[in-house]
Amino acid sequence: MQRRPTSQTSRCASARGRRSRSGPCAAKRVLLGQGAVLGAVVLAMLVREFPGLVREVRIWRMIGFTSGARPPQ
Repeated sequence: MQRRPTSQTSRCASARGRRSRSGPCAAKRVLLGQGAVLGAVVLAMLVREFPGLVREVRIWRMIGFTSGARPPQ
C-alpha cells in the first residue's frame, strides 16, 4: 500500500489550530511578505524610471538605433 506524499499546504492547514508562531507556516508567511515587498519596490522603481526610458527610446529613434547588424551602405 502506497502512502500519498504530504504537501506543505496540508501541514500548514493542520497547524492553524495551534497558537505557535514558529514553524513552516510562519516561514511561508514571511517569505510571501518579502516577495510582496520586493515586488512593490521593483514596481516603484519601474514607475519612477519610466519617463527616462521613454526619453531614451526617443533618442534612439532619432539617431536611427536598430538592433542587429547594419546593412552595408
